[in-house]
Amino acid sequence: MLHAGRQAVYVRLGERVIGVVARGAVHVPSAIATTLEALPALAVGDPVPVGAGVVRLGDLAVGVDRIVATRAVPLPDPAAAAARLARAEPDLNVVRRQLPETALSALAAGDPAAVGALVGRGDGLTPVGDDVLSGWLVTTRAAGGDPAPVAAAVRAHAHRTTALSATLLADATEGAAIPPFRALLLALGAGQGVAATVADLRAVGHTSGAGMLLGALLALHRFVPSSPSIPSSPATALEGSPR
Repeated sequence: MLHAGRQAVYVRLGERVIGVVARGAVHVPSAIATTLEALPALAVGDPVPVGAGVVRLGDLAVGVDRIVATRAVPLPDPAAAAARLARAEPDLNVVRRQLPETALSALAAGDPAAVGALVGRGDGLTPVGDDVLSGWLVTTRAAGGDPAPVAAAVRAHAHRTTALSATLLADATEGAAIPPFRALLLALGAGQGVAATVADLRAVGHTSGAGMLLGALLALHRFVPSSPSIPSSPATALEGSPR
């Protein structure tokens, strides 16, 4: 047991981490979502039997009834999506001030050299630098870009972050993300409900949602020819984008 809470538990299983989450918790791609209001009281370090399709949390046995899609759908018009996200003007300063601006600019350009300065940077089970990378990886793939060089750098540096975050980064390299982030990309593609989905994602964790939003902003920035560099202000990050 790596993390034990009444809303979510995370268990190391070989090289990956799997989770079991209660009804109100964020459903990460590597987790089994339940309808329970709360999970049993457990402790970090407790052994967790896993086998025959079941995870045993104390007296509770949890299996899988169905698989839920976690991959983001393609963005039909990345430039339009970029403009829509810019108009939402998400406040991302809480993330930006924790990360080197040079690394963020490099990531906006798709430079894998940015990864070393971002992986594992920040506090928590999923450091904010990892959240930014996850958002960038998923959005770049959805926008039809090539995330492979950055994804390769992420895999090479994954040992520098937490076990859970390394699993989530691995999922992001395959285009998988949490439901609020997938909802954001759907809204950006359709041009409807963007403000609401930005607010929902921004509310995920202390900085996780904001970090993923910044990653999306940086990824979409590459698809706007009139924006050669990433400015420091998120409110004007895509100024001049097609409206």
